[in-house]
Amino acid sequence: MPDTLANGRYRRAPDAAGPDETLAELMTGQVENPTAAFGAYHPGGKGSQALVLSVTGVYGTVLSPVTARDELLRILDHRDNGPRPLAGPRTITPPGSQEPLQCRVTTRRMPDVDFDTLEASCSWADAATVVTVSEALRSTVSYEDVDLDALAGEVDAIRNDVRAH
Repeated sequence: MPDTLANGRYRRAPDAAGPDETLAELMTGQVENPTAAFGAYHPGGKGSQALVLSVTGVYGTVLSPVTARDELLRILDHRDNGPRPLAGPRTITPPGSQEPLQCRVTTRRMPDVDFDTLEASCSWADAATVVTVSEALRSTVSYEDVDLDALAGEVDAIRNDVRAH
């Protein structure tokens, strides 16, 4: 994972966990020679709704991009306490892009604490990459205030930074 994303708007958190190798194992039916990837990033600039941005995915030879994307989300949702959808999923093709993203807003109960978190995410898959980019949002943000089209534009820039070539 690169040190910065989207022309420096996000900086990698040096103390973040490494990739979950179990994710690569679970994706072997969808991705040949899978390698797990993970990065956590701090948003730059004032006024960001995000507390942290995370990039979670698998690189390798993707057998069916749409099926692989759906499988990645199913695995992550199962692992992460089954988030409840609040908005989406919506398919969004950002302006200037030819590639759609699947975006949504979810909430989930965090283990061992008595509150829910709000998360906005966009996912995609291509011939070599299956990734979801998620923003954990500030507690003051309502899901109605999340602009999935703006997030899709950000993720489109991030996609070029993290795509396997």
